[in-house]
This record gives sequence, C-alpha cells and structure tokens, in this order.
Amino acid sequence: MERHPGISIHRIAVGGGIMGAVFGVGVCVIFLVGVVEVRWFLLMSLALGVAIAALLHFVHGRKPVEVTGADDETRLKLD
Repeated sequence: MERHPGISIHRIAVGGGIMGAVFGVGVCVIFLVGVVEVRWFLLMSLALGVAIAALLHFVHGRKPVEVTGADDETRLKLD
C-alpha cells in the first residue's frame, strides 16, 4: 500500500480579496493555538506593526506627500 503524501501548505492556491484574508487569519490562528513557541513572536510582531503604522500616520500628518506629475495630461482618467 502506497502512503499518501499529505496536505502540503505550499501547494494550496490562495488569491487576494476577502477569502485570502480569511485564509491568512485562519493560518495565524492555527499557529497561535497549535504552536506555543510562536505566540510571543506573533504578539511582538503585531505590536511592532501597530507601532510602525502609528509612526507613519503621524509623520505623514506633519509632512504631507507632494504628488508630482498629476496634471491633466499625465494622470489617469478615473473620474
């Protein structure tokens, strides 16, 4: 009898959008619950990500980005 190779996570195709987000959050929850050693890493990376997002938000508020090349000839007609 031949053994089944099992489920390989790198062969699961996941696209963008809401289902990709559901898959990503689900994998994070599975690893958070199942592997005790990665809990501290997940929590520290989440805290670091929130801190960097807050820093970028405040820096952008003090110094707005100047958009160049946004005249009528070069910008996309999305209006």
